[in-house]
Amino acid sequence: MSITQNRRLVAWVRQAVAWPNRHPSWRPFSDWLMRRLAHVAMRKAGARAADNLEELHEQWERSAPALASYKLVKIEKDTAYAEIHSECALRGTGDVGACYRMMEYDREVMRRIGGELVILESQASPGRTFCKVAMRRRGASMADFTPAHLKAAGTSEKAPATDAS
Repeated sequence: MSITQNRRLVAWVRQAVAWPNRHPSWRPFSDWLMRRLAHVAMRKAGARAADNLEELHEQWERSAPALASYKLVKIEKDTAYAEIHSECALRGTGDVGACYRMMEYDREVMRRIGGELVILESQASPGRTFCKVAMRRRGASMADFTPAHLKAAGTSEKAPATDAS
């Protein structure tokens, strides 16, 4: 059984990585950690660069840890929309900024397979049980989307200038 298929281990890792992601001052460490976890998962899954939006979703899903369910909802023009139906350690906490930081894992996977990802709605928001995301090929503008962490009331954290997601 691979490390990304071990449900108990993945559940523990999700809880463990939530802590540094809930503390903005730990961002350099949490970004590094989420990127390292993405690299390990991609290597174990054999993820590769995608040629189109369908493949972008397939490779992203392939790199998902156990307990994750990434559902492709629709493809419109240059955008694929998906939902993440996995119980997140941040569910219902209201800490959408931590969600943004934790999703560095998914953004790193996207960068490596040739795409970009923005979280439109986060299950960290009270009452939500899944996340909604939008994906585009690398280099496509994401400026027409407002990321969930910027929509959240009381969130002062801004996306880095080079990362619209």
